[in-house]
Amino acid sequence: MIVDYSPADGLRLVEPDDFKGFKLRLRETTRKRPEIENVFYVDDDNVLVAVDAVPALPGAPPTAEWLADYRKMIDYAAGKGWIDADSNAIRAHVERSP
Repeated sequence: MIVDYSPADGLRLVEPDDFKGFKLRLRETTRKRPEIENVFYVDDDNVLVAVDAVPALPGAPPTAEWLADYRKMIDYAAGKGWIDADSNAIRAHVERSP
């Protein structure tokens, strides 16, 4: 699952059915840490993405089945320590592309 961001398009979900990976892809920006709603930087290479924001992104399938699978992914991530309880956000690696 890829949370894709560009200044022109904002955030959108790409590959929403890939529940084995989760990352933020920054496109078309020269800023190391662009300000993005519901995204909180841990460092230059890692962010926290608000758990509740992901299902509302363009590209997220509007089905109960997808939401159930997403919640399973969140539960798995919590077991690995990849959920920040204070911000209710999931950790994601940052990938940059032109």
